[in-house]
Amino acid sequence: ENRTGMLGPGEGLFGQLARVRWGHHTVTVAFLGVPVPAEVMEQIGTYALHAEELRKRARGHTAHAILAYEGEEKDPLEQYRVLAKVTVALLPLGALMVLNPEACSAYPAELLRPRPEEELDEVLNTLPLMALFVGFVRATVDGREGIWIRTCGAPLLGLPDLAMNVGDHSECQRVYLIFRNIFDAMFSTGVRFSPGDLVQDEETHWEFHKPRANEGFLYSPRMIVLEPTEPTLRLP
Repeated sequence: ENRTGMLGPGEGLFGQLARVRWGHHTVTVAFLGVPVPAEVMEQIGTYALHAEELRKRARGHTAHAILAYEGEEKDPLEQYRVLAKVTVALLPLGALMVLNPEACSAYPAELLRPRPEEELDEVLNTLPLMALFVGFVRATVDGREGIWIRTCGAPLLGLPDLAMNVGDHSECQRVYLIFRNIFDAMFSTGVRFSPGDLVQDEETHWEFHKPRANEGFLYSPRMIVLEPTEPTLRLP
């Protein structure tokens, strides 16, 4: 780890700019002795998934660090994993929560720490995409029934974002599993679902379509919406 410059006045690490290098990876870390900007904190929708005590501690933070990948790795998911490795190295300095504003996601930093019988690569390689790398966001929309659940940031990994309208918050866990299974299928097979495709789980057939003209709240560079549909019989 090499400190390479000053960002401004600060005490200790704060105000310092550092670079962490190993292999073909380079990560720049900027230590700032001020809270994360309020607008960034507000857009992180997944705090509701974490314990209230952790949310309170996160809201009361007084400093943060910004990590940026500047190495030679081309795979965006591997870049994220490298950033997560540096996050684990910051745990002794008091790292509490890791935020991914591009995905509107947050994850407790301590959960990235491997247990005694684990390797860090194992933890990061098995971390679900929607834990940190892809956001899982719930929202109510004026004039619309139920709630909308969508992902954010998946196009940065070469995947489409997913969205679904459901009756209430009790269905969030089921939607999470559906989205997770779809992402896992796309990663394992290389297939990329698109509007017009059909999938099914144990209970329902789903059809993909593009967001409608009045669904601007689902904006994404690549978004597909899941809607339940009746199974169809196709004859040869």
